[in-house]
Amino acid sequence: MTDYEYMRKLIFSIMLLVATVSVYYGCDSKKEQVKKVVVHDTIYHDTLVVTVPKLMFYNEKWVRSQFEKTDYKLWENYKDGYKIEYPSFMCRTDLKNPDERKIELEFHGITMSCRAYDDKYDMTVREKFEAVGLSAVTTSLADSSFTLAGGCGENRLYFEKDILLRPRTWMYLRVEFPSELTWAVDPLLHYVKDFQP
Repeated sequence: MTDYEYMRKLIFSIMLLVATVSVYYGCDSKKEQVKKVVVHDTIYHDTLVVTVPKLMFYNEKWVRSQFEKTDYKLWENYKDGYKIEYPSFMCRTDLKNPDERKIELEFHGITMSCRAYDDKYDMTVREKFEAVGLSAVTTSLADSSFTLAGGCGENRLYFEKDILLRPRTWMYLRVEFPSELTWAVDPLLHYVKDFQP
């Protein structure tokens, strides 16, 4: 075998190897991508849980299934006379500073808060809506309530419902979540939208 033939076969072998590797990694990259959010130290993928340092891989289907199949707990604001339900897997984050008129909950970067408060001024629903809804992207106004939605930080969204309970007394129910989990938290957003005290 001449040096020329040997070099030709070597170059052909290298080209074949490069083509094979490219095809392998090209096919591998078409697999379902899992979204990464740096907030926690657990990887959730369907029902498999694996611990890794300071990373969390969200699977939208898994998060959505948690909201769809959970039991709900009841919290009551006795002073203002209303109750809310919240998913039993959400943890309370307001226990260090308890207040009978508010509740704050969290689940892997998804937060839900409810609070009643007294306003200094007697405002109609429209006046309050115009005062607080300036930064909202999406809004809706009803007789005794209004809803707001928009951005609240880097890659985060919020959905909120404000309700006039009685003159000068308001309450709000608000959900904040990573934008990539919008579909996953949809059941919680519908609860907020349909909520009536």
